[in-house]
Amino acid sequence: MQNRKELKQFLKEVLMSYDKDVETEVNVAGAIIYRFNHEEKIPEILMIRRSPDDKWPDIWEFPRGKCDRGPKEKIIDCLKREGGEEVGLKFKVIAYLNKYTYVADKGKRRSTQYNFLCKLLPPDQEVRLSKEHSEYKWISGKGQVDLMAAGEIEDTLNLGLQRIVELNV
Repeated sequence: MQNRKELKQFLKEVLMSYDKDVETEVNVAGAIIYRFNHEEKIPEILMIRRSPDDKWPDIWEFPRGKCDRGPKEKIIDCLKREGGEEVGLKFKVIAYLNKYTYVADKGKRRSTQYNFLCKLLPPDQEVRLSKEHSEYKWISGKGQVDLMAAGEIEDTLNLGLQRIVELNV
């Protein structure tokens, strides 16, 4: 493998090739919520850490969740619901960022995650974590993302930082 990106793609393809045991498919909505730091006027993205007693303990991620309220639940409605449930925040959806697919629940569930750039409105809200998460952090740079997140999460967060600058929102 030439670099980290190629290795990640290879591993993803290997994992996806073992989907013969998949029993269900579900959409997932991910909210890359950002605000601007008051002093420095730089964008910060919210990261949340899974609780130590969770299935995936201590993993850093952005707010996300399954769209499991029936076949008529729209991705955007799911996004807003999950954002409220996981971090207690209101936000405006700015742009679609990307999607990726992964297998979970010991190979029984295939999830397609749709990720959206979301602006915290109003910007002075307090984060209220659900019991699924133990802490949160606002991050502002690629170096922080690289240290805290892995795989598609890292790529999505970096894309989010880039799009905030490009869209000037």
